[in-house]
Amino acid sequence: MVVTQKSYNTFIMKNQLKITLVALVSLSFASCSDNFLEPTVDYAVPTSTAITSAADMAAVINGAHDLANGAGTFGEDAIGTPEVMSDNAFANTNSGRYAVQSLFSIVSTDGYPSAIWSGAYAAIAQANIVINSGISGGEADHYLGQAYSIRAFMHFFLLKNFGQQYVDGGDASLGIPIVTTYAEGNLFPARDSYSAVISAIEQDFDMAMSLLDPSKEVTNLVSYYSTAGFMSRFYNFSGNFSEAIAAADIVINSGLYSVEPAENVVPIWQSTTSPGAMKELVFTSTDRNAFENLARMMRNTNYGDIEVTKDLYDSYSDTDVRKQLLVEDPVGTYRMVNKFNLEDGTDAIPMLRYAEVWLNKAEALARSGQNAQALEMIQTLSAARNATNNYTSGSALEVLEERRLELALEGHRFYDLARHGLDIRNVPLPASLANTRFNSNNGDIAYGDYRYAFPIPQNEMDSNPQMIQNKGY
Repeated sequence: MVVTQKSYNTFIMKNQLKITLVALVSLSFASCSDNFLEPTVDYAVPTSTAITSAADMAAVINGAHDLANGAGTFGEDAIGTPEVMSDNAFANTNSGRYAVQSLFSIVSTDGYPSAIWSGAYAAIAQANIVINSGISGGEADHYLGQAYSIRAFMHFFLLKNFGQQYVDGGDASLGIPIVTTYAEGNLFPARDSYSAVISAIEQDFDMAMSLLDPSKEVTNLVSYYSTAGFMSRFYNFSGNFSEAIAAADIVINSGLYSVEPAENVVPIWQSTTSPGAMKELVFTSTDRNAFENLARMMRNTNYGDIEVTKDLYDSYSDTDVRKQLLVEDPVGTYRMVNKFNLEDGTDAIPMLRYAEVWLNKAEALARSGQNAQALEMIQTLSAARNATNNYTSGSALEVLEERRLELALEGHRFYDLARHGLDIRNVPLPASLANTRFNSNNGDIAYGDYRYAFPIPQNEMDSNPQMIQNKGY
């Protein structure tokens, strides 16, 4: 079923966050100690009267964007986690961060599943305020388009993490709750089926593309071309490869983006942005608490919990400019130091780069039997990085190999392996760190293992009698 309220977790749970609309348009969060509070407080204006103009819509949708910046979501953990849960990286337990993810020992009471569940549904709630405002036409349509794009992206993110599509014996009816309105209807949302969620995401993306203004292309907000790029990612996930190609072509044929030459790659990363940035999270020093950010996690001058595997480091040819983004220091320890540089957290974090869209199209071509075109695309990107990879077939696995090299430590690898039906390889680590890795660095995690999905957060399970836990938890 399609539920008519933001997931119950955000509104009902003791010590969870609730959305309030303050001073007409600004959103704030207040601690909730009752079993249920309406999404307004004494100093809040009811949402039926708060959104009265396109400017109001813009303010609310900017708040929805800002929710992605938190350290528990895309500001840090949602980027690092898919890497330490793959053959790209692992957590060394320097400060204890990412340890349960690296060990694949996540349980329903852990903070990460709760953070991404509540964070994504909070963003969906704000998008729904805009979508259901009743305002349209003129510049309002662009903000509506942004809201539809955010709602689609966040449902997609939730499905990748909590759906049962990768789990052997998983129930296809257990996707995630689809939420389409704000503070109305069912307080106990059930999980919608995988196919229903796919359909809802596709409809929202299509609506976004019909409303967004292509002339308003900026990297810090979702826009027409970044939405098309996200659609190319989504359609590869859902197996609709012709639509993935079509979505990628909207970006590629726009003439706005290009594959950067080798000499520009490292300097662009070191300039606090990223090569071919299409959508990125932008921070100032006041956005951060000076402790939680990706540079502190990856560099050996601070927490340094995330180390790169030798397997990834050795995958780069010596001439590949992307190898300069990593260091070996000391011998046998490998780190990604030049994608996220600033330990005050003011690096921009890429959510979408042009190179990914390029590779999304190459993957869709390969997986639909158009291998010659796929081969040409990955050879073009590899040559632009001065790499000497010997691609010969244009297969989906060759595209995946190039994707690993280009997008390493950007939050893609676990999902890429899952999407291709591959095991999580337990690649060798130094003997002293074997106990920081699943199975004590002895044995892969087979595709279909229940841990290919996160547990539904326990506080959601405790409060929502309709919610069904994932297999194995």
